[in-house]
Amino acid sequence: MHRLSSLLAILSLVGIAAACGDKKPPETPKDKSEDGESLPPDGEKKPGDKKASAGDAGAAAEPKKDICQGFSLGNLEELLAKSDCETTDSPTSLANPDMKGKLEVKLSASPTKAAPGSKVDLQVTFTNKTKEPMALYFRIDPLARFETEAYDAKSKKRVDMPASAPPPPPKGHNAPPPADQKVAKVIIAPSGFASVRVPWEAVKMKWAPEKVRGTSS
Repeated sequence: MHRLSSLLAILSLVGIAAACGDKKPPETPKDKSEDGESLPPDGEKKPGDKKASAGDAGAAAEPKKDICQGFSLGNLEELLAKSDCETTDSPTSLANPDMKGKLEVKLSASPTKAAPGSKVDLQVTFTNKTKEPMALYFRIDPLARFETEAYDAKSKKRVDMPASAPPPPPKGHNAPPPADQKVAKVIIAPSGFASVRVPWEAVKMKWAPEKVRGTSS
């Protein structure tokens, strides 16, 4: 009798242990942490949480690139037309420093020989020969202009302009007021360069006052 009651007692203990193993642990409410602390609504960060969300990564935008400076500035004329390169300096306020040994200016032509009336592409390259960034200023009114002049190789006389002085404008027409001149600036990196293509046509110019708007042609 004693041995039977001991066996029943052991079976009862095993049954209790099995019942305890099958019982699920209490669930933590979704709005509570394991330690009982309230959690913020979905989509919000918990105070003190240092992990960056996708929105935070997008907010840290990269700094805007300065298009007016660099090592290789290919199309200088197009660059100077952008408002980003315009400065508040006036053309008369800027000094004309001595750039000998600092700035190298080269001119190349394609083709190198031109028949009368043909077109030539002139490539002008400005190279910074120093070890420091170099600022170059250009006058714009309202765009930068790279004017060409043709000279006789023997007499060094200009041959693309008429020999006579320019005539006055037609009667009733006055010369247009000068354009509002401004300044644009580019910065060339050490040993870098800026270049511009200047088209040129092998023709002689002539005065044509009759081409003024409003006159008969």
